[in-house]
Amino acid sequence: MLTKKSVFSMFLVLLVVLMVTSTASARPLQAALGTGFTYQGRLTDAGVPANGVYDFQFGLFTDLVGGFQVGSPVSLGDVTVTDGLFTVQLDFGNVFDGTALYLEIGVRPGASTGAYSTLVPRQTLTPAPYSIYSAGAPWSGLTGVPAGFADGVDNGSSYQNIKIVAKSGGDFTTITAALNSITDASAGNPYLIFVAPGVYSEQVTMKPYVDIQGAGEQATMITYTGIGGSSTGTVVGANNAELRFLKVENTGAYSYAIAIYNGSTSPHLTHVTASASGGSVGNMGVYNNSASPIMTDVNATASDGPNNVGVKNNFAMPTMLNVTATASGGTYNYGVMNEYSSPTMTNLTVTATTTASGSICYGVSNYGGSPNMTNVIVTASGAMSNLGVENKGSNPTMTNVTATATGGTSSMGLSNTNGSSPTIQDSSFIASGLRASYCA
Repeated sequence: MLTKKSVFSMFLVLLVVLMVTSTASARPLQAALGTGFTYQGRLTDAGVPANGVYDFQFGLFTDLVGGFQVGSPVSLGDVTVTDGLFTVQLDFGNVFDGTALYLEIGVRPGASTGAYSTLVPRQTLTPAPYSIYSAGAPWSGLTGVPAGFADGVDNGSSYQNIKIVAKSGGDFTTITAALNSITDASAGNPYLIFVAPGVYSEQVTMKPYVDIQGAGEQATMITYTGIGGSSTGTVVGANNAELRFLKVENTGAYSYAIAIYNGSTSPHLTHVTASASGGSVGNMGVYNNSASPIMTDVNATASDGPNNVGVKNNFAMPTMLNVTATASGGTYNYGVMNEYSSPTMTNLTVTATTTASGSICYGVSNYGGSPNMTNVIVTASGAMSNLGVENKGSNPTMTNVTATATGGTSSMGLSNTNGSSPTIQDSSFIASGLRASYCA
């Protein structure tokens, strides 16, 4: 009998079994590999190798504990376990992009129809032999090869429509100079500006059909000091353009500090860190004003001003995926502020925190509009008044949302006012402090 106690004594050894029958060579690829792989595990029950038929559930997660599930879960019934060993085929879809992933396994006796017992800890997925192929794959074995490379000829470092910005040795030393040199960008003639590692002190206004790519969020940074108004930023977005793999910073010194401003423009923001601080009136990591950008793997922070907003959406409909939004240190702090906006928010971590006297922290504030919130973790803490999620005349859809409000003299996990009618499923709202309430 598989007991709760014995479940925690189980352990699994990951072994990806892939047949490699000869030494690596640059031979043509005969048949494309799928996304499935073979998993072999060892199951013990109370210290004794298990024997019999068991049901298994497998899922992939982004963290060893907690995190978000990726891909489609796999359920396999009546798997034969002999002397503790079993072998299964798993396919979670095309989810392996180099990001560390962890395998969670649930198990129950095959004759049972009850709940699965989850094994701990999750198993770290490690590279398999076929991944070695990517290091020496021939051109004939690759898909999606750009036209300029398809002939297999090395044409040197001067590629069409690529501008190199570097502190030295590039085509330009500033991003603005590279942008000004481009006058013929179009849908049929797009450009890429590659920005080498370094700190570039300038304000950048993007152009349509010109992507800007850094060498990584820890390597390339665009920084600017101060903005006079609330309708501009260190980087100003453009339609049909992407900003990726870099950090954008605004350090204040004037009324507003805004890292990225999208005014009636909808760029793609991918693997971008946006940081704003020091504005005498307000700070915003990302400000989407009548815009619908696609934000993927974005970390937006705003701090140390009277008003701080990690991400502000005003009459906007952005798509936000894997976004971290943080506001801290001021009198009014909003992790995400949605004003008459209906963003799609998936896999978000939102935090608003401060110790300032007379302060208010809002994790997510929905004023009007109908946001769609899925897999969102919200924390509001430390202020005199803390609200996890505030809906004010708003009708959001909230699925798998966890909102926590703590500290101060008043805390609410969820606040619905002005006729708000949210649709809520599989969510929890927690409040603690001197005057705490789940919902008002």
